Amino acid sequence: MKNNLSSAYFLYILRIVLCLGLIIFIVLGAFFQLSANVHYHIAESYTFSGGDIDTPVYLGVMLPKSGPYQEIKNVHISWEGVLQKDTYGFVDAVKLSGMKRAGEDLVATLTYEVTLPQGHVSWSAPVENFQLLPQAGIESDCECIQEKAASIMGNGKLGGDAYKIYSFTADYLVYDHENVDCAGLSAVKALKMGSCTCAGYARLMTALCRASNIPSQMVLGLVYPDPMYRVNVNSFPQNPYEAHAWVEYYSDGNWKMADPTWGAKRLKVMQFNRNDGRHLVYGEMEHVLLIDSDLEAWAFDQAEFELGDAHCFRYIAVSDSMQISFLPQVSMQRKWDGRWLNTSVTWVIMTWLLCKYRSRIIGLPNQDT
Repeated sequence: MKNNLSSAYFLYILRIVLCLGLIIFIVLGAFFQLSANVHYHIAESYTFSGGDIDTPVYLGVMLPKSGPYQEIKNVHISWEGVLQKDTYGFVDAVKLSGMKRAGEDLVATLTYEVTLPQGHVSWSAPVENFQLLPQAGIESDCECIQEKAASIMGNGKLGGDAYKIYSFTADYLVYDHENVDCAGLSAVKALKMGSCTCAGYARLMTALCRASNIPSQMVLGLVYPDPMYRVNVNSFPQNPYEAHAWVEYYSDGNWKMADPTWGAKRLKVMQFNRNDGRHLVYGEMEHVLLIDSDLEAWAFDQAEFELGDAHCFRYIAVSDSMQISFLPQVSMQRKWDGRWLNTSVTWVIMTWLLCKYRSRIIGLPNQDT
């Protein structure tokens, strides 16, 4: 009798543990899988300091704009000087000129709100010719790329399944944290070496897609820190190049996004055809680099010395005096995260169901046994 009662209690406790495990699994799934919007407040500050005489300074900054999977609004620029804005289809190029007074700091502040979705994203846009052709660093016509694309698709058949290419890229390449030189690896070199940074992942996937007649392009942008761990982040990003690269490809009449670099670190399905509420795009690689070159040309037409430790794709600062110090900073505040609402609602529903049907789901040990 005692053995039967012990077994009944054991099964009772086991059912409770399994139910709690199921609830936790479903709640976590709601956080990472259900559609939600994440709202950020971004404040970029660029501080010119030092120098014992009045010195003109110049700053060029790229600002992101609203796109197929992001919304940018409430842009405000604070600057004591001349402001010029060149508008492109995907970013604004802001050119700031001012006089840095001796003994005083001169600060440019740019603030804006960003809304990024978590969940499936797709959008309609025409396919351009270059999105099917070879490109600098994206050698889709190279024999080794063509052969690899055919082998991935199977039986030499091309066209169709972009996920196969995405999955191969994520599994095949290894992220190189040590070798800075591999940041600019072409698709062919990434394929041959097997290790690279995000640019190599994006170039290889793009090249393989184009070799398989799948329109695609490599894009540059930022990936915000994971809000699961940090709510407010100062001096973001830490990466001196401040850039991340991923892929947009065309399938079934729509454009979609995929990040093979992050797909290699996480569940691949989480980074394919969906945004994770963190990816902010600035535009197609060549277009962004062209604007970057224009900003650089404008800056060096004004002054001789580049300021700061490293030039990134988003900004450039110059002055005629080497005594001027330059400090770029970006602070990010997460104002609203719809994923937590999804999680709370799911938790309440699961708890209610468990309470209402606990006798059927869990049951009670039979005291008369």
